[in-house]
Amino acid sequence: MEFNVDKCKVMHVGNRMIAVTIIWKGVKVSCEKDLGVWISDDMKCSKQCMYAYNKAISRVLGMIKRTPE
Repeated sequence: MEFNVDKCKVMHVGNRMIAVTIIWKGVKVSCEKDLGVWISDDMKCSKQCMYAYNKAISRVLGMIKRTPE
């Protein structure tokens, strides 16, 4: 099985900077969605909360729009 570097991403999690050089062609990200949950490098849930809020708002507005008067 070949390793697909184009689909790989690197995220440093934690507050201590480790003096390790990573030789990698992947993209360095600060926030990534995995198994339906947004994970950020500072481990705060603000991105996940905003995602859930926007999804709920759009569903409610869609239901209001479809409801006959």
